[in-house]
Amino acid sequence: MIPNAPLDTRCSSVPAPRPDREFPYIPARMARDAGVFGSAKIIAACTLLSRITGLARDVALNWAFGQNWIQDAFNFGFQIPNLFRRLFGEGALAAVFIPEFTAALDRGGPPAASSLLGRTAGLLTLILTLVLLALEGVVLLLWFVLPGNPMRHLMLGLTAVMLPLMLGLCLLALFSSILNCLNRFAVPALLPIVLNVCNIGGVLLVGPMLGERREVQVYGVALSVLAAGVIQLLIVLPVLRRAGLAWRMSLAVTDPHVRTMLGAMTPVLIGQGVLLVNVYLDAQICTLLTRGPGQPDTFSLAGWSVPYPLAEGALSAVTNAARLYQFPLGVLAISLATAAFPLLSRHAARGDLPAFRDAVGSSLRLAVFEGFPAGLMMIVLAEPIVALLFEYGRFGPEQTERAARVLRVYGLGMWAFCAQHIVTRGFYSLRDTRTPMWIGCALVALTQSMNLALVWHPAVAEAAFGLSTSVTAALSVAIGLVILRRRAGGRLGGRALAAAFARMIPLGLLAVLAAVGVQKALDDWSAPFGSRLLTRAVHVFAPMTAALLIYLGAARWLRMDEIAWLIGGRNQTHESDGGAAAAP
Repeated sequence: MIPNAPLDTRCSSVPAPRPDREFPYIPARMARDAGVFGSAKIIAACTLLSRITGLARDVALNWAFGQNWIQDAFNFGFQIPNLFRRLFGEGALAAVFIPEFTAALDRGGPPAASSLLGRTAGLLTLILTLVLLALEGVVLLLWFVLPGNPMRHLMLGLTAVMLPLMLGLCLLALFSSILNCLNRFAVPALLPIVLNVCNIGGVLLVGPMLGERREVQVYGVALSVLAAGVIQLLIVLPVLRRAGLAWRMSLAVTDPHVRTMLGAMTPVLIGQGVLLVNVYLDAQICTLLTRGPGQPDTFSLAGWSVPYPLAEGALSAVTNAARLYQFPLGVLAISLATAAFPLLSRHAARGDLPAFRDAVGSSLRLAVFEGFPAGLMMIVLAEPIVALLFEYGRFGPEQTERAARVLRVYGLGMWAFCAQHIVTRGFYSLRDTRTPMWIGCALVALTQSMNLALVWHPAVAEAAFGLSTSVTAALSVAIGLVILRRRAGGRLGGRALAAAFARMIPLGLLAVLAAVGVQKALDDWSAPFGSRLLTRAVHVFAPMTAALLIYLGAARWLRMDEIAWLIGGRNQTHESDGGAAAAP
C-alpha cells in the first residue's frame, strides 16, 4: 500500500446551500443541477494538468537522483507530512467538518460558516503545532542517537526539514474541501501544480546551488517543498475571501459545532489512522528490508543471519509505480467521485434511497468502465511507459524493469481502486463513518501478511507492496458493497454492473490484442534522426490509442450506457422540483 491514493473526502453529506440571494457566491446553475459528469469533467481537466506537472516532477527527480537510496530517503521524508494531510485534511477532519460547515452555511449564512471555519482552523493549527514539535524532537533525537548509516541519517534529516509542511498541507486540504463544496473545483484541483513546479525548481536550481554531492542537493528539493506549501496557502486564502468567507482564526472548544465534530472524529480517526499507519508500515518494512549503501548483504534476526530481500531503490520503485497508477485514478475516478459525492449526500439527506441507490450504481459502473481499460494498459505497456517517463540520466533499464513490475500489479487492481472511492463516499453520504473504519481495520493484517510473505520471493520483491494493495482494494470493494446494500435498503444496481462488466471483459481483450498488435508492428521502428524521446512516445501512445479506440468504439457500437454518460456528458441523476429520479 505504498503510497495509497488519498481518500479525498472533499464534499458535504448534507444538502447544498440554496442558490438564492442569501448566497450570491454559489453559481445558481451548479447548485440547481447536480451536474455530476459535467463537474467531473471540470475536475478531471484541472487534475490532468496537475498530474502532468507531477509526472514532470517525477521525471526530474529520477533524472537527477536515479531510483536509488537518495530518492528512497526523499520519499521516506515526505511520508509523515503526506500522511497527516490525508488523515486530518482529507480524511477525518474533512469528513466531520464539511457537514457541519454546510449546515452552518445553510442556517446562518456566510457569517456563521466563517465563524465555524475560524474556530476549526484555530484548533487544527494548535493540535498540529504541538504534534509537529513533538515529532521534530523525536526525529532529531534519532538523528543523533542512531549509528552512522548514510541512508538512515539522510532519511531522518529530510524528514526533519519537511515535517513543518504537515501543518500547511492539512490547512490547505481543509480549505480546498470547502471550495469544492461551494462548487469551486478549479483552484483546489490546480493547486498541486505549485508543489510540482517548486519541486522541479528545487531539482534543477536550488539543489545544484548547495554543492556537487547528490545527498546534499536533495535538501534543496526538500526546501522547495516547504516553499510550495507557503505559496499554496497564499493562493487559496484570497479565493476563500472572494467566496464570501471572511474568517479569523480563533479557539473555542466549547462551541457546540466544534464539540460535535470532535466526538464524530473518533471513529474516522481510528479507521483512517489504521489505513494510513498501514501505509506507513509498508514504507518502514520496505526500508528496513532494503540493503543500503555500505551495509553487509545480511542482517541479524533472533541470532540468524538473514539476507536482505530488497536492493536500494525499492521504495522509489514502488513510489514511481504508485504515482503512475494514481495519474489515471486522479483524473478519472477521483474526479468522478468528487463530483458525485454532493449528489449522493443530497439524496441521502432527503431520505430518497431509491435515487441514492441509482446514483451509486451508475457511478460505480462508470468508475469500473474507466478503470478496467486503464489497468489493462498498465499491464501491457508497463515497461514502455516507465521508459518514456523515467529512463534518463541516472535512471537505467534495470530500474525501468523494477518499476514496471510494480506497475503491472497495480494495474490488476485499477478497477477496484476506482470503485473504492465511490463505495466509501456512499457510506459517508449516509453519515456512516464506522463501516469503512472496520473494513480497513479488518484488512490490515492481510495486507502486512502478504507483504512479509511475498517480499522474500526474488520474482516478486518490491512488487509485493503493489500486489497486497490491489488484493485488499478488491476485497474492500466487495465487502463494502454487501454492507452498503443493506444500509441503502435495496440493490445498488449489482445486476446491471455485472452485466456491464461482462461486456467490458471482451472489450478489454480486444483492446489488449490491438495494443499488442501495434506493439509488434513497431518493434523495429525508430523515429527519424534517432530521436529517443519520440521513439519511446510512439511506442507508448500508438498502442494505447489503438486500444482505447477499439474499447470505446465497441462500447458505443454495443450502445452501453457508460459510453453515453462519458462522451455525451449526460447526468446519471437529474433533480427536479419534486425530488430526484434516475435518468440514464
